[in-house]
Amino acid sequence: MWLAAVCAAGIQAQPTYDKDGTERFHKAFYDERANEVSFEPFQEINWDAKARAVLTWLNLDLPTPAQITRLAESEGAGRQYRTVDFRAPLDPAVRGARYLLIHDTGIVPIAPVQLKGSVDFDFDEGMTAVTRRYASGTIVGKPVNAVKGAAFAIVGKPAEVTDLDSGAKLVRRKQSGSAVYDFADGHRTVTWTTSSEDCSDPKAAGSYACLDAASAVSFRLGKQHWLLVRWTDDFCGSAYTLFSVGAALALVAGNHYGCDI
Repeated sequence: MWLAAVCAAGIQAQPTYDKDGTERFHKAFYDERANEVSFEPFQEINWDAKARAVLTWLNLDLPTPAQITRLAESEGAGRQYRTVDFRAPLDPAVRGARYLLIHDTGIVPIAPVQLKGSVDFDFDEGMTAVTRRYASGTIVGKPVNAVKGAAFAIVGKPAEVTDLDSGAKLVRRKQSGSAVYDFADGHRTVTWTTSSEDCSDPKAAGSYACLDAASAVSFRLGKQHWLLVRWTDDFCGSAYTLFSVGAALALVAGNHYGCDI
């Protein structure tokens, strides 16, 4: 796990780092072809009930052999696993909320359009009885302005975002030893030090701890200062890290997708 470092004092502390997003920041994914953003809802949604209302051709409790043949297989999930996707209308609670997308170069509102769900099945060896069923899903929305990627979604209004700087920079120092990054925050520099890998070592230089920042966005929500960084990553289509900015840069959450590893 990476470490956060205090700028002037150089004191290191172990932060809370959530690779799956947080209660406030939900990981968002961008579909360029459809110009859609998807993210897990902030509201409780009965996905099983949504599936039953939409998948009228399918008996979720006891699917027939003909219905089972219509379910999709998933490579590597096992011979007895099947799944099916569905789309459903928005709940009033979802439709009435305001959402913001934090992306590579800024923050834009998201207009929710529908729900996207899936139902996963595990069957017995004879493929006749359901041994486990799990329904889940995401909110699908359209960013009101053009974007090229997505990092996190939050519940909020544009007026709640202040001091937005889409040209912020997190710069890695050219030195041996642990990777050290500097973020210029007004009249001070906040420094973040990674683990003890030596980035001058060719074996370590290809690791995540030795990447350079491709872009960064600095902003405030209320009194809290945040920094979103997108990394130059040869393995992932998109690799983001969210930091809170205070006396130290503290890792909060990450979102990596499209990874070819």
